[in-house]
Amino acid sequence: MNTHFHKLLIVLIFSLVACEDRLDEEVFSELAPSNLLITEEGINSLLNSAYTYGHRSGGDTSWSPYYMASMPAGEVWGAGGGIESLWQALIDHNWDSNHSQIRSQWVGYYRSIRDANIVLDNLDNENFSDEFKQNIEAEVHFLRGWSYSELYNLFGAVPLYTSPGDDPLLPRATETEVQTFIEQELNLAINALPVQNEFGRGTRGAALGILAKYYLNGRQWQEAADLTQQIMDLGVYELIADYSQVFSIENEGNDELVWALPKDASGVSTFQQLNALIFPPDFPRPFPNNGVFAARTYLFDNFVNSFDVNDMRKNLIITEYVSTASGEVVSGLGNDNSFPYKIEFDPSSVGARAGNDIPIIRYADILLSRAEALNELSGPSQEVVDLINQVRTRAGIPSLNLAGFTQESLRQAIFQEREWELWFEGKAREDQIRNGTFIDRAQARGKTTAAFRALFPIPERELDANPALEQNPGY
Repeated sequence: MNTHFHKLLIVLIFSLVACEDRLDEEVFSELAPSNLLITEEGINSLLNSAYTYGHRSGGDTSWSPYYMASMPAGEVWGAGGGIESLWQALIDHNWDSNHSQIRSQWVGYYRSIRDANIVLDNLDNENFSDEFKQNIEAEVHFLRGWSYSELYNLFGAVPLYTSPGDDPLLPRATETEVQTFIEQELNLAINALPVQNEFGRGTRGAALGILAKYYLNGRQWQEAADLTQQIMDLGVYELIADYSQVFSIENEGNDELVWALPKDASGVSTFQQLNALIFPPDFPRPFPNNGVFAARTYLFDNFVNSFDVNDMRKNLIITEYVSTASGEVVSGLGNDNSFPYKIEFDPSSVGARAGNDIPIIRYADILLSRAEALNELSGPSQEVVDLINQVRTRAGIPSLNLAGFTQESLRQAIFQEREWELWFEGKAREDQIRNGTFIDRAQARGKTTAAFRALFPIPERELDANPALEQNPGY
């Protein structure tokens, strides 16, 4: 016992010895080309790791993007459990650079980029076929384009790491450099990826969809219009007749999903926990293995009441339930306490860990995005109205008529349609920013905020670790 203690003490003393300069240490890794990455199986294993991080998998990384998009936009609010203070900061627009959910997004995407870079750096191997190299390289470009587009959406310009040999203490790239890299990566992916691929991996349609949404959020209307048309011309996507079936476990991988994140409740880091953060402990869960936390997520009455009486999309909102504790009906509508239920309880969940796949870009989003881009380019047209009406018809509500619309009134109709169609899918923040209403709507809700909060802060831990990083203005 004493010998073991003395050894630990010596290790601790040496670990505390300071050094002014970074050590030039030769790092030995299981990822060294001498073993893992000289085989196709090894390359695929590391690529799968990059996908796992890019898929926002496991724990808080799996749910925080939806709350970071919904709560600052006033789409949902929440209470209860140890997460309440973090949520309240998002609701009140007073988050700071120490917010753990903000940091989880930075870390997750950069881990995906790191693994993708290592894969690309090890593809120059004569043991690999040209076809294998081309396919893997296309997926690397896809993952880097996806990850950097998400980082840019959240934080603005960020450091561009494109090789494992890059200096870890890079400053932020310029806006133009980041924008150019995102476009370059996704265009390379579009040109090389297959139209069909294993579910959850990059496809031509997914790359087109990510780039189209990037262009839309950047108000590059012609580019967004062109790419959404290319997605439609692929002929592999369509609106599912029943809105609820888009999100059904039994219908996962359906033809409306342009880009979705696969989940597995039994995996170590491939699960998601959205429903565990939505419903209270006395909610009647359909399967005994469904677990929930103390936190609850609510929709506001004014949104629930905004739907047409016949709109099928509101059927996935739970406005009351019978408590398993008291046996009494608990009313949600009228108290701002209705629950979003797009993601159903997973019959194979492992407690709070669920395996429902998460839609990211749906064909309905593509139709509405094209309608928005065309309206911004040329104003109201029958094509714009017809695109919107495809979505409205599926929802079971009356079609819009072209007559009487101005460009501004049609713009607002499109954004309203997006709210009804895409609620609680992580689109509210970016839609409001694009429409110029993000800060105004928050102030109208009584929040003290300012324009700089259209971006999140660079996490404090990243600033501490990298002196070359500069914080976003205002934080």
